[in-house]
Amino acid sequence: MRKNEALPKKTKPLLIALAAAITLFSVCLSFILMLHNSIRQREILETTDRYMVFESRVQRLIYSNVTLLQGYEAYIKLNPNLDAEVSYRYMDKLLSTNSDYIRNVGVLKNTTIIWNYPEETNAAAVGVDLAKVKEQQELVLKVKQELQPVLQGPVNLVQGGLGFIVRTPIIMEDTGYWGQIAIVLESDKILDEIASYAEESGLAIEIYNQENKLVPFFHSIDSDKNSELKFAVDPDFINWNITVSSSNGWMDNILLFILLFVFSFCFATAMGLLVYKYIKSNDRIVAMSTHDSLTGLFNRHFLNKYQAIALAAVKRKESQVGIMLMDLDYFKKINDTYGHNVGDMVLVETARILKASTGKNGMAFRLGGDEFLLVLPEVRDVESLLRAKEQLKSRFEDEFNIPGYPIKILPSIGYAIFPEDGDDLDTLLHTADQLMYLEKSERRSGLEAAER
Repeated sequence: MRKNEALPKKTKPLLIALAAAITLFSVCLSFILMLHNSIRQREILETTDRYMVFESRVQRLIYSNVTLLQGYEAYIKLNPNLDAEVSYRYMDKLLSTNSDYIRNVGVLKNTTIIWNYPEETNAAAVGVDLAKVKEQQELVLKVKQELQPVLQGPVNLVQGGLGFIVRTPIIMEDTGYWGQIAIVLESDKILDEIASYAEESGLAIEIYNQENKLVPFFHSIDSDKNSELKFAVDPDFINWNITVSSSNGWMDNILLFILLFVFSFCFATAMGLLVYKYIKSNDRIVAMSTHDSLTGLFNRHFLNKYQAIALAAVKRKESQVGIMLMDLDYFKKINDTYGHNVGDMVLVETARILKASTGKNGMAFRLGGDEFLLVLPEVRDVESLLRAKEQLKSRFEDEFNIPGYPIKILPSIGYAIFPEDGDDLDTLLHTADQLMYLEKSERRSGLEAAER
């Protein structure tokens, strides 16, 4: 028995040492794996940031050529029966200094080409019904049916060669669909620009269009790249899928596992770094959970936490709180006209005005889309809240500015006072929402009456 009793005494140090070694190895391995993932995530975030710059430049390249011809679309709507000679003269003037990427512009009545600028090099395409051309019929008919612009290409052109085609529907107010404008962009120039943007952004990319989702029409990723990111570009219009890899490849992390054994004695330092990274990561998550990433305003998630604290404090003080619920009239039209980048600029400028209007104790929230909320504590009465509302509208009239764009915003604003209009936030929001939509409805009715 004594021998058996002594056995644990001999094995206990071994077990402790083994447990300590396994624990130390596990901690070191966990730290190295976390560091490996952190580096990989940093590379992914950096590559994503560079990609967003790349995508923005590509979108501007496409949209700038599309918006150039919006005046031509309006011209056709006003003059649907104008002859070819007048149309070509108009295009000569319009594209005389702005046609670096535009190869030709075709006008389709229904689905048949009736004009094709420049006339000299594209006369053969006039009279062709694109609904019967295999490579183009699907998107031509899609534009006709869905009345939405699309980008196609690169595709083989009726008049020969390759090009990217932007198809925009022409919709008459009285008769509906009339035809289409087809803007053919120089394939080589567009691809050269894409290659230039990718190189400047430090990216290797592959781009697939909806016509061929298996074979890329642009390719600069080497076969040895072992990590790739995938993005979709504006599926309602451009509809490209892009695979992205850093042009320098991804860091080979095998050295990190070697360091696991070499620097195992740095366990304490590694744990400290682990805690530090955890706290920083947690702070970022907390910040992301309370603020809207685009505008910097508080978000709806934070509002749910804030309301209980704020309303309880007001009840204790027996004071009043005013809220203003606001959205932006015709915001969708701005997105459709100028693109989502400009729409984001509108939201950011709106947030700036709201921050300037809240005062020291007020708070501004973005609830989603173009819907915003202002919370104004210690409101005296409804008259003071209405004055604040008019001051806010005046700020939009006097201060709202998007450089380079003739955009003016008119907000619709509803309001409510706690506890006069409700004892909880949901009731207050419901009251403000009704007033907001009543104001919007009355304004639209007034505009319609003025137009008549």
